[in-house]
Amino acid sequence: MARNYFRTFTIISLSMVLLLMSSCSQPKSEEEPKNVKTPREVLGFYTEQEGTYPGSQPTVNSQFTSLSIIAPFWYKLDDKRPGHLIASVSSDHKSKVIQSAHDKNLKVYMVVHNLFYETVEKGKQVASNVLNDDKNRNVFIQNLRNEIAQFKYDGINIDMENLNLTDKDSFSLMIKELSDALHRDGKVVTVSVPANTGDSRANPWSPWFDYEKLGRHSDGLMIMTYDEHNPRTKPGPTASVDWTEATIRYALKQGVSPSKILLGIAGYGWDWDTTADKAEYSSYAQLIDQKEKYKSKVIWDSDSQTPHFSYVDKEQHSHQVWFENSKSLRFKLDLVEKYDLRGIGIWRLGLEDPMYWTTIPEKIEVKR
Repeated sequence: MARNYFRTFTIISLSMVLLLMSSCSQPKSEEEPKNVKTPREVLGFYTEQEGTYPGSQPTVNSQFTSLSIIAPFWYKLDDKRPGHLIASVSSDHKSKVIQSAHDKNLKVYMVVHNLFYETVEKGKQVASNVLNDDKNRNVFIQNLRNEIAQFKYDGINIDMENLNLTDKDSFSLMIKELSDALHRDGKVVTVSVPANTGDSRANPWSPWFDYEKLGRHSDGLMIMTYDEHNPRTKPGPTASVDWTEATIRYALKQGVSPSKILLGIAGYGWDWDTTADKAEYSSYAQLIDQKEKYKSKVIWDSDSQTPHFSYVDKEQHSHQVWFENSKSLRFKLDLVEKYDLRGIGIWRLGLEDPMYWTTIPEKIEVKR
C-alpha cells in the first residue's frame, strides 16, 4: 500500500515538475514579440505635371498611408538676387498642397535647388554667389526661415547638385548655419547628395560634397542612389544592387550615421536609342507601353537585380531599356533593413511602378 502511494505520489510530482518546466519555457503567446521592425521614413519627392509625366498629387492621395514625408520641388535659387528664391507655383497652391498633406498626417519639406537646365555652369555660379558671401548666406537662411514659417513646412531639403569644387567647404558651412537656425525653429534639415562609391563608379559630381561634415551638421543625407547609368554612359541599370550597397558602405565609412541615411529610389527608367546614341528619361508606365507596343519581353538581370528589355522601333532604331520595378525595389529595401537606415527617398512620386505601394509596406514599417 505504501509503495503504491509512493509510486502515485512520484508520478504526480514528476507531472507537476514537467508542467512547471513547460510553462516556464513557453511564454504566453500574447507576450511573444511579433517581428517588430524599426519604423523607416518614406520620403516622396513631389512635382507638378511635367509634359507627359503625371503630377504627384494623385499618388499622394491614394498612397499616403505608405508615405512619411512629401518634398515639393518648387524652389530654385534666384539668379538675379543672391540669397532669394524663385517659386514655380503660387502661394495659394503651396498652401493647398501643404494643408492637404498635413491632413493626411504627412510631413512636408520644402526643396531648394540650383538647377538651371540651360547650362550647369549657371547653377554653379548662382550657388557660389550665395555660399561665399556672408551677407548673401544670411539673407538666404532668413528667407528660408520666413518661407518655412509662412507655409508651415516641417523641414527642408537642400538639393544643390552641381557646385564648384572650391565651394565644398563653404557648402558644409552653410548647412551648419542653416541647421543651427532651423533647429531653433524645431525644423528638420536634410541634404541631397550625389552617390559616391569612393572609386571610379562614383557620380562625377560627388567630390563636391563632404559626407562627414554634412552628415554631422544635418538631420539626414538623401543619397541619390540612381543614375548609375544615364545618357552620359552606356546602357545599364539605373541602380544595381552592388553599386547601391557600395554607396551605403562608403557613406558609413565616412562616419555618416545609418540613422541619417535616406536611400534614393528611382521611380523611372532610361530608354537608350543605341542607333542615335541618345537616352530618354521615362516613367514606368511609358516604358511598359513601349514594351507592349513592340511586343518585347522583360528580362531579369540577376547581377544587378534589375529588369530590362530591348526593342526595334518603327524607324528601325535599336533600343535598350533599363528601369526599376517592385521586384528590384525589394533588394533596395533589404539594404535599408540590413544597414538599419533612416529610410528611403523616391524620385519622384507619379513615375513609379504602382506595385511599389504594395512592396513598401510589406518590406518595411513605414514611419507615420
